[in-house]
Amino acid sequence: MPDKTHQVTFNSLSGSIEALEDVDWTFKSADTGYLTHGLHSYPARMIPQIPDTLLNYYKSEGVISEGDTVYDPFSGSGTTAVEGRLHGLHAEANDVNPLACLLTLTKSIPLDLVELNSARDDLLDGLADELRTVRHSYEDGTLEFDEVPEIRDGWFPEPQLQELWHIRQRIDRIETEYSDQIARFFRTTLSGITRRVSYQRNGEYKRYRLPEEKREEHDPDVFDLFQSELSDNVALMRSYSEKVDHSLNTAVHYADSRTATENENAVEEESADIVITSPPYGDHRTTVAYGQFSQDPAIIAGDCGYDEMKDVDKIGLGGSKSDLEPIEALEDWSSAFGATMETLRENDGRAEDALNFVRDYFEVMKEVAKILKSGQPAAWVVANRTMSRVNIPTHLITRELCEHIGYEHEVTLPREIPTKTLPWENAPENVEGTKGDLMANENIVIMRSP
Repeated sequence: MPDKTHQVTFNSLSGSIEALEDVDWTFKSADTGYLTHGLHSYPARMIPQIPDTLLNYYKSEGVISEGDTVYDPFSGSGTTAVEGRLHGLHAEANDVNPLACLLTLTKSIPLDLVELNSARDDLLDGLADELRTVRHSYEDGTLEFDEVPEIRDGWFPEPQLQELWHIRQRIDRIETEYSDQIARFFRTTLSGITRRVSYQRNGEYKRYRLPEEKREEHDPDVFDLFQSELSDNVALMRSYSEKVDHSLNTAVHYADSRTATENENAVEEESADIVITSPPYGDHRTTVAYGQFSQDPAIIAGDCGYDEMKDVDKIGLGGSKSDLEPIEALEDWSSAFGATMETLRENDGRAEDALNFVRDYFEVMKEVAKILKSGQPAAWVVANRTMSRVNIPTHLITRELCEHIGYEHEVTLPREIPTKTLPWENAPENVEGTKGDLMANENIVIMRSP
């Protein structure tokens, strides 16, 4: 694993930006893991250079100012929230994935460094010896825990799973002695090594195991992994905490952004001054399976249940557990979507899946229009996926449906995706040897709220 300690340099774009169209939005070779952005991986993560550049621009134009609020209805690992805090803004966010909520809070809220160092020392004190005892107890058959994580069988080597669980129990005790913020930081660190300890194949965001013959060779040292990760993460948090205003607020709602203003602890209407978000490319089942990526880390490191995590991909946009009724008029409100649906039907494609996803996406657009102050910018970072070999022009659909709600289009900015944790090809017909192209570019669609 690369050493993260070199990534602490703040990469904020310097100088004024005269026009958004003049920016090279690809940001090829840019360091995307500076400060707390490097605390934890996440699939299809929006790079921080996008919100950094947008916030710089709109601050220089007087559209937003320090003390304002940035909102992200699809928080993910907290890229927008972190950049908002770095630019002197309060941050608010929604996500249906509890691991995403954990990561957003951990990455965006600065810590008292004296308390962090003390808690770290307490957490590590004697931990290596205890993990050795766990291993020996497992080997001689005397290991007992009052609780064990509800993990699907065959995904972790033993006794490493028991060692991870022992660290989790120690973190639980640290939380009672210090604070939930400090414990959250340690949970994020534990989450970060969980997939590396498991039999998960490297470079995959969905759940794919190592071949059985390689599992026999997989014998990670849990203490070394955790101690190294913790050292790197403390360095990143130290640099971040020294830069940001600790009096700012970050509010993260573990709630559905389709009903953001109606949930318990709802987001207030007309409370945001700018929105920057990267919506899912499609339903989680067939694009980015955030729930699969998060399942074991959230169960082991957080306080999440097996059934709760299994449902994350089902309750995402277009998921099987959405209870919204179809909106046939969407095809009239967006000519690009209407043409897409016609082609999908002609090809016997997944027209119903596309309709369900866009219906849910449209509900988020309506909620954002309520939350964002009138005339303020909303930046939607979207990619044009394919379904049944049909390109879905998400940037045009986003613009046209927003315009139907009453938004005004400001600009659409194309960008290439030089690196992202995504498959570049798939097999849409599930025929062996058959592949189709996936996303290799994005568009930043900027609308002004009604």
